[in-house]
Amino acid sequence: MTDKNEVEAVVSTVDSTFSNVSDTIAESLKHEMEHETKEQAALDIEMAKARKIEPPSRRWIVLATATLGALFVSLQGSALIVALPDLMTHLSIDFATIIWVLLTYTLAITAIVPLLGYIGDAGLKGIRCRMFNYGFLVFTLGSLLCGISQQKYAGYDLLAYRVVQGLGGALLFANCFAVVADKFYPYNQVGLASGIINIAFAAGTILGPVIGGATVRASWSWVFFFNVPFGAIGTITGFVFCHDTIYPHVQYASFRKLVKTFDYTGFLSLTVSIGLLFVVVVSALFPNGKVSETSSLIGMGVGFGVLFIVFIVQEAFVRGGKRFEATRAPFMDFRLFTNWVFNNTVVLGGLAGGVARTNLVFSFIFFFQGPYAKDPLMAGILLIPFGLGIMLAGMPSGGLADSFGFRYLCVAGLALSSIATLIMPLVINPDTNTWIISALLLVNGLGWGLYSSPSASISMLCILPQQRASSSSLRIMFTMLSQMIAIVICFKVIISGMPPDAVQELFIYGGGIKTEYLESFMSGWKVVCWITFAITVICCVCSWGLPVTPVIATPAEPEEEAK
Repeated sequence: MTDKNEVEAVVSTVDSTFSNVSDTIAESLKHEMEHETKEQAALDIEMAKARKIEPPSRRWIVLATATLGALFVSLQGSALIVALPDLMTHLSIDFATIIWVLLTYTLAITAIVPLLGYIGDAGLKGIRCRMFNYGFLVFTLGSLLCGISQQKYAGYDLLAYRVVQGLGGALLFANCFAVVADKFYPYNQVGLASGIINIAFAAGTILGPVIGGATVRASWSWVFFFNVPFGAIGTITGFVFCHDTIYPHVQYASFRKLVKTFDYTGFLSLTVSIGLLFVVVVSALFPNGKVSETSSLIGMGVGFGVLFIVFIVQEAFVRGGKRFEATRAPFMDFRLFTNWVFNNTVVLGGLAGGVARTNLVFSFIFFFQGPYAKDPLMAGILLIPFGLGIMLAGMPSGGLADSFGFRYLCVAGLALSSIATLIMPLVINPDTNTWIISALLLVNGLGWGLYSSPSASISMLCILPQQRASSSSLRIMFTMLSQMIAIVICFKVIISGMPPDAVQELFIYGGGIKTEYLESFMSGWKVVCWITFAITVICCVCSWGLPVTPVIATPAEPEEEAK
């Protein structure tokens, strides 16, 4: 811990460094700085005041590489849905296993990103970009392995390779926003950069079904092989150009010291509890032999509860709270959750906002494949207006946030989405014109696009530079958890009245729904719309608490920018 004189010196530096930052953010930054070690504080200050140490154009190459990573990690999720029938046929995969093929990727990302965020903030020299670059390599290798899966293993080898792919996605995503924020902060362009990455993620959702449908015509394996050449480009570009700025006169942490002081209890209790939670939820929704028996589910549920309590006690009282020491940092720093802006954008925006967005996507996939009688490829194409709206609003809203602030863009975006969601259950039925549905999806996407970029930007700016990896990884973790929650809502509310065979037929193949299930389906679908509307309104109201004043960083010298 710093002594009193060191703390006063740090706070004095923060006062001058963040003189143009809104009061809410400045107070949080100064509070966090007071609990840093002298070495960490020195690094934080240098990063906050960063001038151009490397060629200014380098940041755009880093952004292009991060954008490519976001695009293909999101592509992999939506493209695979279209390929499920071919995977089941050619690899002899049953329904329960194919569901795990879909969700293992999400589980791997969710479970591993907190660890990667912790390592990214540990003060190791050059660690963030290094993990990001290795993420491209691992993701590409995982895609290659997925494409050579063998029929004789009935999908179990594919499950293992999806874990590898998910690990690569986690390495990419955990530090993606942190790496870009580090590069763009000195130029006051974090919002612009965040907007571009959000556009790439939305574009992956849009293009996924189309690319999946096109590649699967050649072979199911090309759904995975398609990633390989682009992954190779990203890997090479990353290792050549993407490197953390190394600040002179700063004492970095050592890996040996990190291993000695690592919070193993916090890491294991959280990681295993996340795994158990996924297994319980998926096994309850999609019965899979003995794992889905009531006694097994109860046992795993109890195990999850015990481990999660151990995690809370460890982080809040054993390593955190009054016993907090920066040299023995807890696996998850609960002090982040005392920051209202962080809670608003990362916890509420990532978890609740993620549930709302995923509810929309899943409910309309069911709607288009059920009452609208479309196949998975056509259902994905009909969802394009939602992703297109996010793309159209994402980049300009990020740039506007850099100049005019955050609150009004976030509130306006969520209000627009709330209105569109409110209208949906009132006007949409199985006979509704496609153009009306497309218009409502487009407006909804525009609203989420207006919100997503400013909220991603301020989630990086409301905390210390030394905490950006944790903020980025927690945002990803909550977003992935939100997908699981949304799946539970949609499966339990929309299609709970249908027998398992009919659910499998609807989810995997589409093509319509029997008349006897139609009324129950539409009733449940409208309930999900109302749930989504309520969540969006709550997020909208809470966003009014975000700061208005933008962060104004000291720009690079004109002569430096021109070099």
